[in-house]
Amino acid sequence: MLNFTTEERKVALFLLGLAFCGLILNNLIKVNARVEKLVYPQVELAKLNLNKISLSEISKVKGVSLKLGERIIEYRSLHKEFRFLEELKEVKGIGRLRYERLKEVFFI
Repeated sequence: MLNFTTEERKVALFLLGLAFCGLILNNLIKVNARVEKLVYPQVELAKLNLNKISLSEISKVKGVSLKLGERIIEYRSLHKEFRFLEELKEVKGIGRLRYERLKEVFFI
């Protein structure tokens, strides 16, 4: 048997107890869908790269229709890529208000 000092036994028991509590908490989160929504909210926090985004991804953005997404992709392919975010204003269908909302979602 291993010869542990009293302090080493206490530390080992503490770590085992902590690991056990973590396993229980992990299983509870997976089982209870309501708790999962609180722990893993369905919020996109990352901005999207306007020069790399696909049509399917851009059409999922709130406030961007499929038609507007096609115009954005078409503008990007005609001009090689966006150099500045303000170029979005040159796309038909993007005015000042829509641009203000979209500049929070995209980056160059």
